[in-house]
Amino acid sequence: MKKLLSALLMLALCFTLAHAESDTRIILFTVYQQMGWGDRVEIGCVDEKGSLWTLNGSASKLNWPYGVEEQLEFLRTTRLKDRAGKLDSDELFDLKSLVYSAEPMDVKPVPAANDAGTETSWAVTYDRDGNAKPVKLATSGDDVYENTSPDAQALYVYLRQLFPKVTCYGGTMGPAGFSPVPVYEFLKLDPVQIRASVITASVIDCEAGPIAVEDPDESIIDFVLESTVTGKANATMVTGGTTVYGFYDADGAYIGSIELYRGLLVTSDGMYYIGK
Repeated sequence: MKKLLSALLMLALCFTLAHAESDTRIILFTVYQQMGWGDRVEIGCVDEKGSLWTLNGSASKLNWPYGVEEQLEFLRTTRLKDRAGKLDSDELFDLKSLVYSAEPMDVKPVPAANDAGTETSWAVTYDRDGNAKPVKLATSGDDVYENTSPDAQALYVYLRQLFPKVTCYGGTMGPAGFSPVPVYEFLKLDPVQIRASVITASVIDCEAGPIAVEDPDESIIDFVLESTVTGKANATMVTGGTTVYGFYDADGAYIGSIELYRGLLVTSDGMYYIGK
């Protein structure tokens, strides 16, 4: 009897924990809806604890609402969505930094007459009273809207990676995405000046400040000239552990600099991925 009671209590506890987790606010979601070919809706979303969820079926049978605030409430409370994984703490930290940095973009939708349904993606923050503040990232379908800020572009990448079976980004509907740009162009550096420059390097210590590096690696010049910024990694800043390379002309005049942290480019609005 005691074993049965313990089992029932454990089952109730697990149900309560699952119930509580599924009743958590949504911070990122994408919705594909097809009305003309069968009343179909497919959804992928991330809650504020980093849990991934999917939901699909008939929009009419699910009673899928129209407004974004109503959709968020539906996704927060429904027991019909399926658990699709969980982000680790570092991934969730980066994702939240991008979500909370994403800003609305005043861009008029462009008619596209893409008769393949409609997909819309949102980033969502909440005020102190718990009211949702959704930021539209993109709409694809008969009309096309795309928020081209680096934060929004990075969130597109997350959605592609997290919900490949939900998103239509692999086809013709999705947003164009981040356009790779040479590092020197991203930093507004003159490649001719950089090629002929004298370099310095220092490691930034959060307590001691800049610590000069003797004989800095001059391959940083080739790195700046030949590498490409491929997208935004997060919207966070670090206070130490970065390496700053300075570029100077033959007379000692300052040309520019680059700051790196664990292979990421550090800027005033966050960190960016670098590739070849």
